[in-house]
Amino acid sequence: RHGLASWTAGDEGTKGWRIERAGYVKPGKLALYEPSLQMQDYRMEFLFQIEKQAIGWVYRAADHENYYATKITIVKPGPLPLLALVRYPVIGGKEGPRVEAPIRVLMHNNVPYRVQMSVNGRNYSTSIEGQLVDFWSDDRLKAGGVGFFGDSGESARVYWMKLSRNDDFIGRVCAYFYPNPLQAMSLMRHQ
Repeated sequence: RHGLASWTAGDEGTKGWRIERAGYVKPGKLALYEPSLQMQDYRMEFLFQIEKQAIGWVYRAADHENYYATKITIVKPGPLPLLALVRYPVIGGKEGPRVEAPIRVLMHNNVPYRVQMSVNGRNYSTSIEGQLVDFWSDDRLKAGGVGFFGDSGESARVYWMKLSRNDDFIGRVCAYFYPNPLQAMSLMRHQ
């Protein structure tokens, strides 16, 4: 709702990111959502559409040198493209081994899709339109926030994102009595 003021992308800021009047953002270099950087367990949801090649996001990002990254990439273009999920750690600024898994959800070109990412302890899961596409565990990064990125030659639209924590039963009860401004937030303000 506040544009990109709460997003940080290192020395260059959010240069390369574009807020479009039609109501979406085109990510550029990695930008992190600053209010999320101390979070541990949370759920991230966003609505995206790939224009060219891939969309990338990060989680458990302590800073621009330490995070887990995931991309949805187009493996074979066409009216019913073949897609893959690629994930990898970045520790101390060095990219670790990549894991690639085919996405078995039927997806069409030029259609937005919703991703749900769950970060809980050492366990991570990614779903697209409610269908689980990846589950894995790793305990190197204990806390850190979320962000988006687009590498050279990649272009995607992010229509909205929602970040929530405390979404187990007890957490929801506590959140009712002690609301948290991080409970739901929008990536950008609709113009």
